[in-house]
Amino acid sequence: MAEKSLYEYAHLVVSAIRVLEYKMSAPPALEDVSEMLETSVEEANRLCRKLKASEIIELLDKAGSTRLFVKDHLKIEELPKASEQSRLASELEKFKQARQSQKVALDSVKTEQSEKKKKLHEELEKKLKEGLKK
Repeated sequence: MAEKSLYEYAHLVVSAIRVLEYKMSAPPALEDVSEMLETSVEEANRLCRKLKASEIIELLDKAGSTRLFVKDHLKIEELPKASEQSRLASELEKFKQARQSQKVALDSVKTEQSEKKKKLHEELEKKLKEGLKK
């Protein structure tokens, strides 16, 4: 199964909140949403914190339970539709390319330095031979 994007998870979480709110006639707890989505409470909490940061849902921590409310479902459309895994892979690829270009630059500097060193040794050797001839 392909990894879902935050956009897709946002739709799932908001839908779960709405269905549970309808069934229970009260705002659902985080545990109820995680059970409905068949995810761990920790994963549901992580997703809900991201959605709260995007102002899509609101969290109310009270008496050892976290209640969820839909704040602005229209902001879901502002979320990236690419999965987090593919974004991570693209960032990793950018990093690898940057490291490769740094390596190429470092190799060219090393080559340049070795050529300078070689020329310096040749000049010193030449001066030394001239000094011995005198």
